[in-house]
Amino acid sequence: MSGPVEGGCQCGAVRYAFAGPIPAAYACHCGECKKQSASAFSMSIPFAYADLAVTGTPSVFETVAHSGKRKYNYFCGNCGTRLWHSGSNPPDAITLKVGTLDDAADIAPVGHLWVSKKQSGITLDPASDQHQTQPDDVVAWRNNLGK
Repeated sequence: MSGPVEGGCQCGAVRYAFAGPIPAAYACHCGECKKQSASAFSMSIPFAYADLAVTGTPSVFETVAHSGKRKYNYFCGNCGTRLWHSGSNPPDAITLKVGTLDDAADIAPVGHLWVSKKQSGITLDPASDQHQTQPDDVVAWRNNLGK
């Protein structure tokens, strides 16, 4: 998909737009991603925050990732929709949550992290790039997906 892409939270208080194309998506099957998505996994796309035009003000809370690094979780303070994560506050490089795009129907993950924690019954495309945990340099891995 190319051209203008839009998305936002459930209630519409926080919206964003960016020029396409949409980067390659990946799915994370770790326990934290399952919890934040209230589902079997979370799908994200790596993105430069500076490329987003954001309206509304997201809330943020800080957690510590499995790596021990700080992670900032941005969400709508009204409806609770998780929008993106970043390793910095204010955000720079983010992982935008695919489910917040207005039209995500054609997006399939080309990579999977934390397959060792995958929910029973979920079948992965054998051609996808799969990691039992995550690569040592997960940022480089995200940025090279689909290339």
